Amino acid sequence: IRSSLEALRYSLHGQGAESEFIIDEVTGKIYAQRTLNREERAVWRFVVLATDEGGEGLTGFTDIIINVWDINDNAPIFTCAPDCHGNVPENSAPGTSVMEMTATDLDDSAVGQNAVLSYRIVGNTGTGGSGSDMFSINPSTGTISVAMSGLDREQAEAYLLVVEARDGGGMVGTGTATIRVTDVNDHAPRFTERSCLARVPESSEPNAVVLEMSAEDWDTGENAQLTFSVVAGDPEQKFSMVSHRQEHRGTLRLKKRLDYERPSEQRFNLTLKVEDLDFSSFIHCVVEVEDCNDHAPIFIALSQPPAPLPEDVPVGSSVARLTASDSDSGQNKEITYRILQESDPLGQFSVDQSGLVTVTSTLDRETAAQHHLVILATDHGSPALTGSTIIQLTLLDVNDNGPEFEAVYTPVVWENVAGPQLVRLNQTSTLLRAVDRDSEENGSPFYFSLPLELHHSNDFYLQDNGNGTATITALRAFDRERQKEFLLQIIMSDSGHPPKTVTNTLTITIGDENDHAHQAGEKEIFVNSHRVTSNQTKPGTFSLSLCVCPLVLLLGIFLYTRWRSYKGLKEGVYHVSAHHDGWEDIRENVLNYDEEGGGEEDQVRANTSMDVPPTRTPAQGQSRPLLLARKSLSFSSQDLARYLCEIIRDADQAPETAPFDSLQVFSTEGGGSLAGSLSSFSSAGLEEDTDRGQDSLKDWGPRFEKLKALYEKTEASRHSLLYSLIYV
Repeated sequence: IRSSLEALRYSLHGQGAESEFIIDEVTGKIYAQRTLNREERAVWRFVVLATDEGGEGLTGFTDIIINVWDINDNAPIFTCAPDCHGNVPENSAPGTSVMEMTATDLDDSAVGQNAVLSYRIVGNTGTGGSGSDMFSINPSTGTISVAMSGLDREQAEAYLLVVEARDGGGMVGTGTATIRVTDVNDHAPRFTERSCLARVPESSEPNAVVLEMSAEDWDTGENAQLTFSVVAGDPEQKFSMVSHRQEHRGTLRLKKRLDYERPSEQRFNLTLKVEDLDFSSFIHCVVEVEDCNDHAPIFIALSQPPAPLPEDVPVGSSVARLTASDSDSGQNKEITYRILQESDPLGQFSVDQSGLVTVTSTLDRETAAQHHLVILATDHGSPALTGSTIIQLTLLDVNDNGPEFEAVYTPVVWENVAGPQLVRLNQTSTLLRAVDRDSEENGSPFYFSLPLELHHSNDFYLQDNGNGTATITALRAFDRERQKEFLLQIIMSDSGHPPKTVTNTLTITIGDENDHAHQAGEKEIFVNSHRVTSNQTKPGTFSLSLCVCPLVLLLGIFLYTRWRSYKGLKEGVYHVSAHHDGWEDIRENVLNYDEEGGGEEDQVRANTSMDVPPTRTPAQGQSRPLLLARKSLSFSSQDLARYLCEIIRDADQAPETAPFDSLQVFSTEGGGSLAGSLSSFSSAGLEEDTDRGQDSLKDWGPRFEKLKALYEKTEASRHSLLYSLIYV
């Protein structure tokens, strides 16, 4: 800008003045302060003022527009960079638009060709295949499209294309386009197994796993979510499939219980299906049910019960044949038979593995009239199961038992009773009765008789009463001292067919009567030497010591025996062997009083209600011999010598009493006799006047004269005899 007046001054005003642009104040030329960038600002607007300084100071102005002229200094840039993504379904037809690969150029498109762009695919950096062949790009618009068919996600899931954008000035920009091939459900799922076989025990609980199935699908995403199902071979819906869709896995589970014993449930031919959204496939699966031992053997009922058996049936005879069945299979069906031991405790029967029951030992109806056999059938399963049945066997009676006495008879016939007398067999009856363990038809009535050799016997007579009873009569009087009992054989027959005849023995005891007087006896004893130890005893108590003084013992026994022999007692020499070491042996031989002659306690009658012959009693008015105050003398381990000395002392002090007569205290001797005890040991005290002690013996007659003579011996004679024996 030029002014005609040299005094004008110019100034530049607006955004960028003094920074981007400056003006020469004299000449008015505007200059750029630095390099301009049209891409940053293409137009600048300023106001220039002109001031007349030499004049009146007037000012003028004008607008200045500066346009920055474009040059090709910018390469094209893809707007989607750095991540340029596109998606295309697989199997897309050629020409299918995939994505827009658009670039921009900051240069001015209105000026020349600086911003005019062209596109092309220059390469494939991925591993998915030749993208340059599969895709094409519009050179003007940058639109990428499918160039050819055959796009398959299962072969290449993504393509990385290098796209070039070139402007008209020759500047080039590149970008990478990532093209992902989206899945199309173009593949059917298929089972990974070629065959399918499973086994399941019939005892399995519902929801138990039968088998696991897996499948594959080349598709992905929701196109690969698989569903499993049972579509055939399971009309009763015993099974079900549980689908694990994301895992491409299915589980065959048991839905209901199985029963192997049903033929339709022993084997299942299942058709399993796997499917995605559009496609499916099938597999044939065999499920075999394994038998479990869940059924016990069952016996087949007999058409008729076993016939009754005679009790004498031969060993080995067949009783019945039993059959048991088991619905299981294999070893679970195999059966072993046996008899419950408790039902056959004696082992009289057996059963073989064919079910045949036989007799193995002799039977006896009288022991068991019926047998209730429990037959067990046990299978071979694990655990084994057992079934049972009961067979009842009735035994028919055979007349194999003869009559027997109804009770244990102990008849007693008293001696000295003249016959005939009816023999009492028990306390209340004189009838002989019999019983038979056989049945009634083989039992009564019974018949009684004596052996032929006794038909003319003078002892007893048997009368068969004809009503199953018999009576026995004693034909004469008996003497017990000659024969104490009679063994009477009685023949008894039952009414069986044929009858059974047996001989039983009846023991008839002859009852004792006190018909013999007492007679004196004699004993001679030889013993070993023993040591005497003296023990103090309580007054009035006599004891025997196991360790005795040999001299005192020998002298005491010898004194006793010689004194009795001196009085002319009954002959009887008793020897004690020198080898007897025990006192019990000596005492048993020395003190055996009941062999000292007659007068022993007669046998007590078994039945006091029976007829008893009159007993001899003393004359009326005569008193019984002195009632002796019996002392209960016990023998313990005391000094025998002291014991003997005390007896001798008592005898010395009471010369009117009878001498001691034995080493044993006969506190009960003669208890059954009216004469009472004859022992001097128990006659120490007399309740009556001692003066009558010897005179009372006269009341009993001449039988006790010798005994009376003993009491009349003087004290000196007894002491003299005792001392002489001790001295010897």
